[in-house]
Amino acid sequence: MSQRSARARYAVVFLLALVSIVAWLPDLRRDFGHPLGNADMDINYNGVVTAAGPLAAAAGVKAGDRIDLSGKTLAQRDPAMFPLTPDPGEPIAVPLSSHGRSYTAHIKSTPEVPNVPVIVLRQLGALLMLILGAFLVLKRPNKATWAFFIFSLNGGAPINDFILMGPSWWVPIAQLWSTILTLAPPFFGAVFALHLLHDGSLPVWRRRLEWATYAVMLATVACGLTEVVLFIYFGINWGQGLFISIALTLLAYVSIPAILMATYAESDVATRERLRWVIWAFSIGALAAVADYLGTQGNLGLYPTTYLEHSLLTLMYTLLPAAAVLYTILKHRIIDVNVAISRAVVYGVISTVVVGLFALVDLFFSHALSSARIGLIADMGLALVLGFSFNAFHARVDRFMDWLFFRARHRAEEHIAAVASAIPYARTEEHVNRLLIDEPVRAFGLAEGVLMRVQSDGALQFVHSAGRRDADAPTDDPESLVAILRAQRKPWRLSEQHMALAVPIFSDAELEAIAFFAPHSNGTDIDSDELSLIERSANAAGGAYARFKALALRERVAQLEAELQAVVPAS
Repeated sequence: MSQRSARARYAVVFLLALVSIVAWLPDLRRDFGHPLGNADMDINYNGVVTAAGPLAAAAGVKAGDRIDLSGKTLAQRDPAMFPLTPDPGEPIAVPLSSHGRSYTAHIKSTPEVPNVPVIVLRQLGALLMLILGAFLVLKRPNKATWAFFIFSLNGGAPINDFILMGPSWWVPIAQLWSTILTLAPPFFGAVFALHLLHDGSLPVWRRRLEWATYAVMLATVACGLTEVVLFIYFGINWGQGLFISIALTLLAYVSIPAILMATYAESDVATRERLRWVIWAFSIGALAAVADYLGTQGNLGLYPTTYLEHSLLTLMYTLLPAAAVLYTILKHRIIDVNVAISRAVVYGVISTVVVGLFALVDLFFSHALSSARIGLIADMGLALVLGFSFNAFHARVDRFMDWLFFRARHRAEEHIAAVASAIPYARTEEHVNRLLIDEPVRAFGLAEGVLMRVQSDGALQFVHSAGRRDADAPTDDPESLVAILRAQRKPWRLSEQHMALAVPIFSDAELEAIAFFAPHSNGTDIDSDELSLIERSANAAGGAYARFKALALRERVAQLEAELQAVVPAS
């Protein structure tokens, strides 16, 4: 993947994650003793009051009364759409009708039940899910990880303050975005389930179901947005539209474990063991989503639920899928946790050093010399120096942190680097084969490695292996793989369960051989740093093979010259 496409991916992920976080970030004020104002009444999807508390009852509100939007302005419809206030004690004017009589209930909002630990837990759960989704798509971008990232954008975090912040004209805009953020991502959870463990093209039924999922998602979002627009801008309470959109959204949640069960039925025994807990987690999450969306704290308001119950249900369909996918990642060899921690330590050290340098410069010039202008010039000079030397500085910090905290990995990388440097000096092809295959398998703890020679007809011939008992080709379609490697001229990630990587070895511009490597013995995939060192060894092996062919050709030429000289005098 080119550097430009990688930058574009980072930019898209950053912007989408930022938009999602902005939607619930204002709720942080609730963590510091600023509860929302509650209208003390529950309204279902059809605009009917299902329960009225003491304050609402004192204002004349009774169960069975209905929201009345006829002749109301946009500012008057807002409280009916979202009967909450940013702070308690503010008045709420809710337009209602009772037995054909229209009236306005003036209610002084009461503080919501303080439950700060639950709010914080919901926010942390949403943030964990979002970080996991972003990390996955940045680490290994494919349709499954992209779908899970979009699914993670709606992590079930509170978005009340996001709608309430700002003037009355802001409420409908925020409500429209909230509707999209609520209705669309669950369908991408179904797309994630369809593509999970399917890196290549999908079977026919999965492709058809994927397109059907997109079609239903568009219909759901259109239905939900229409309901919001009719309510806010035209004063029409189309409760059936909300009911349909929520019902289809819940269908998306329920379809996720159903698709995973189909994947389970198609998978081998080892994969089934990994999928079992994932299916359970998504099944419980789907049931929690159904129970939440049907309650008064969800959307439909078919039965009363408390904020605590709503929060616990939200956590169930947020944290359980996140934990299940994390389990799948670790067991299905997508990332190496040690590598992730190593990089986090490196970037943390670099950030600390850079911030410390700027702080020292400011302290010296601003306080010691009392010259803010010189301090600004010094900051600019320091920024230029750091900019030009950042790559070298990053490499040194990376090596030092690996040596200090991840010594075993650091030694393994140094060993393979030394092996790559030694390959050109190998005396025989057998020695090159051992260095190319045996050493990475032993140093990185890979399950196995196989070297196959590419024949003129595109077939593969077994040459050498480490940790493998049979000599069969490690791929089901060797001719296609040979064609891909000849075109790409770089390592290729494999989708087979037993092999993770195919590394081409070119000699004199021709594909001489292919080195296959399995994941680590603990199940994690080969990371980018290990791949780079293996590719370096493969390039060195290609040069060594070219040298052996040149030596063999030189010996053959010398032999022919000797034979020719022996024949010429005799004639």
